[in-house]
Amino acid sequence: MFKSLEIGRRIKGDEFDERSLALREQLMRAQLDLAKRDYPLIIIVAGLDGAGKGELVHRINEWMDPRGIATNTFWEHSDEEESHPYFWRFWRKLPPRGETAIFLGSWYARPALLLLDKKIDELEFIRQCQDILAFERALIDDGALIVKLWLHVSKKTQQAQLEEDAPNKQQIRRIPERPYDMSGNYKRSLKVAEELVLATDTPDSPWQLVEAEDRHYRDINCGEIILHALQRRIEADDVAPPEPTETELPPASQQTLLGQVDLDLALERDVYKNKLSKYQLRLQDLVWKAYEQRRSLVAVFEGWDAAGKGSAIRRVTRAMDPRLFHLVQFAAPTDEEKARHYLWRFWRQLERDGRATIFDRSWYGRVLVERVEGFARESEWRRAYAEINQFEAELVNHGSIVTKFWLHISPDEQLARFRERENSPHKQHKITEEDWRNRDKWDVYEHAVDDMITRTSTSRAPWQVIPANDKRYARIQILKSICAQLESALDD
Repeated sequence: MFKSLEIGRRIKGDEFDERSLALREQLMRAQLDLAKRDYPLIIIVAGLDGAGKGELVHRINEWMDPRGIATNTFWEHSDEEESHPYFWRFWRKLPPRGETAIFLGSWYARPALLLLDKKIDELEFIRQCQDILAFERALIDDGALIVKLWLHVSKKTQQAQLEEDAPNKQQIRRIPERPYDMSGNYKRSLKVAEELVLATDTPDSPWQLVEAEDRHYRDINCGEIILHALQRRIEADDVAPPEPTETELPPASQQTLLGQVDLDLALERDVYKNKLSKYQLRLQDLVWKAYEQRRSLVAVFEGWDAAGKGSAIRRVTRAMDPRLFHLVQFAAPTDEEKARHYLWRFWRQLERDGRATIFDRSWYGRVLVERVEGFARESEWRRAYAEINQFEAELVNHGSIVTKFWLHISPDEQLARFRERENSPHKQHKITEEDWRNRDKWDVYEHAVDDMITRTSTSRAPWQVIPANDKRYARIQILKSICAQLESALDD
């Protein structure tokens, strides 16, 4: 694969100056046009040591306006990064629409280095590559333009470039350690590189293999690859018709999952008080145990308006030391959040290992409110099921304990609670016109909830449908379920 990149292509100084001037002008125009577009540009710079990756990044920032470019490097392992799921560090650095991000050291580093050092086998390597493809697929489906550059040099050139006193060095002073880079045994590094490229090369996100023996040829070639990718995308956008927005869904004609829930289940006040104390004390011990074992709890609360999510969450958090949890509440996305993939705002809220993140509303808004109200196109909410399953699988693979609750009430119970809110001065702020509008679409929402549970309740991140007509019963069931999942996941 890489032998064809060792034929000695070169560009002389005068030709380089002439071509770089024209290329710079074209890249600047393309970057200005990108700023008007509804997608970001993501440039991945990877390759063997000594190929001049750092120098290429400098060149890109020189040829384009650096004010619209974020350069991200991941050569050091920070404690904060290691205490979150692997892709957390990359999600946080994703650029907004219309801007560019360069990743020097990216999501490709871990599987390559682990396989190179024989810390994982081929099966785990392929699994990690599949996680990468799922990550990139989510970004591409959201509109991102990804350009992946692999720089290759021969063994002789690599050795020369890695010498401290090498003449005409193409990179700045090297970092003494290599946590995110491949070096050492050249032959094995090349074999791992080939496996990585083959496993992650797709039609929508192909690798561009670049001969990097000559820095002038390398820089011009990479600049032209970036320019052509931008131009092709602009041409495609200008001819592609807009996708229609889904505005309404018919109600389900068949019996739904929610229709099977027994909403008559209830607890007497005395029984409730005893069970509340019992499970809160148990939860208090378990969250400290999770902290000691560096296991995070991710708890998702969804449900009908007025189903009692807030009061249930308060019973959960009262059992937790305030230092061990973070409660996140979500409403409509902000402009900053709209400028990125919808999962971005949830990834960045995840707490470190050993702590709990409690979501009052969550990423499931994509397949509920955004689906029913037409805020997301049909293609967007349909692919969200797989994106959500992948997201939660990454949390579980990292060691997080994921628990998800849908609080279910009847339409009559919701109406009674709405009336109570209207008639109680201290609760009037909880009822809005939007709540009444959503109620008018009960059947359509119920159909969406049915799809959501069916498609995203997995063995490692199952949904718990909680009968919530009786708030006392719902609170105890939630506390009991969280305790059970923690006890099952934590070591004795």
